[in-house]
Amino acid sequence: MNHLKKTFLFLTITSGIFLFLPHVYFQPLLAQGDHGRDLYCFEQTMRGALPYRDYWWPYGPLMPYYYSLFFKWLGVNIPSVLVAKMLLNLLSGAFVYLGLATLIRPFAAWVAAVWFMTFNPDFFFTYNHAGGVTMLTATGYCLFLYLQSPRARYLYWGFFCIFALSLIKIHFGIATLFAFLLSA
Repeated sequence: MNHLKKTFLFLTITSGIFLFLPHVYFQPLLAQGDHGRDLYCFEQTMRGALPYRDYWWPYGPLMPYYYSLFFKWLGVNIPSVLVAKMLLNLLSGAFVYLGLATLIRPFAAWVAAVWFMTFNPDFFFTYNHAGGVTMLTATGYCLFLYLQSPRARYLYWGFFCIFALSLIKIHFGIATLFAFLLSA
């Protein structure tokens, strides 16, 4: 990666921190059915409970473990979850930038990534989907790398991202696998 691309990647992450930081300290509404269930599941996972066996969880098993790590590090509170979600959103923006920077100039890729983070495709009702969007954008980045320079390692990284996506939401993973294979 050349110096200009690294500079704009740093600018992308800095812009994302600026955009997302106000949301770490405040969540205006909580949906009792989804947010409450998510917070309960994250805390139970932190205490050693297993998804599906010890509590009901409608998605893949990866995200309760991810968010429970932040409960361990930052305490059992909503800002811990919002920090974890912000990191996923930052990664999504970075993958948007990196993917587009393989096709267009770094400045244009930065503008697109900032637009993506500004109008973040967030799902209000659950924290789980932030991980899915991150893996989708990572898969797109691997695909762009492969289309630019057809090397097997980009396909392997793409399959790894799809596997991780399947551990977040299985039907997203299956659909992304088909799209990835057709595109490659």
